Amino acid sequence: MALVTIQPGSGSGPSLFCVHAEAGDVSLYHALAGHLGPERTVLGLTAPPAGELAEHERLEQLAARHVRTIRGAQADGPYAIVGECTGGALAYEIAQQLRADGQELALLALIDAWAPGLPRLAGWMPKPVYRIVHRLRILAFHGENLVRLGRRERLAYAASKARRAGGALLGKASTVVDRSAAKASPRAAFRQALAGYRPKPYDGLLVVLRAVAMPLGSQAPRDLGWGGLVEQVEVETIPGYFTTPISEPGARILAEKLSRRLRS
Repeated sequence: MALVTIQPGSGSGPSLFCVHAEAGDVSLYHALAGHLGPERTVLGLTAPPAGELAEHERLEQLAARHVRTIRGAQADGPYAIVGECTGGALAYEIAQQLRADGQELALLALIDAWAPGLPRLAGWMPKPVYRIVHRLRILAFHGENLVRLGRRERLAYAASKARRAGGALLGKASTVVDRSAAKASPRAAFRQALAGYRPKPYDGLLVVLRAVAMPLGSQAPRDLGWGGLVEQVEVETIPGYFTTPISEPGARILAEKLSRRLRS
């Protein structure tokens, strides 16, 4: 199913469409939705099955599929779109296509999402070391969260993160063994589509929501590289390390910033 209801809202404001990243699901948005208030409808755009996803060799094709889904749920704008991490580029292309259809965007927000082709690493930082240090910092963050949770919550949290980590390992293995194995891995198929994406300039407003602490060795422009493509970029920072604000405790702060944007 391409569209899932993360939170059924009771209000009349625009629904928030949350775009999947390379993992393919939208479970990471649940904490955020819970802080947006019961009046806000939050819908998630999930990836198609791995075999179908692999058929979308270009990110533009995948975005077009999601645009059809969005317009099936909400025929006309204004639309509110949010994408996180590698899902940011997909959210950007979805917004481009909606605007090309003459639709209004109430909000395009990207959370800890680099512009395609970034980040660039400092000359002293080898790529394998960059990845290891980044993963260790993510593990440390989740370890701190586990300490704060009760036993039952801890088990559920650990199981959720283990599933995501398993999917990431499958995606990496599929890419290394055989590029055609993308048919078995949504992550590998998504990465192939993303690698060939060349975004066009966007003449609207883009909101970049980014963590204060960025990966060691990354050369990070404040706007995460979107300024060269977008006419108007507004950047807001959230305490914490890169890609962790979508989880607790940063999700509450993230929701406050998004709610303020949606109300305006």
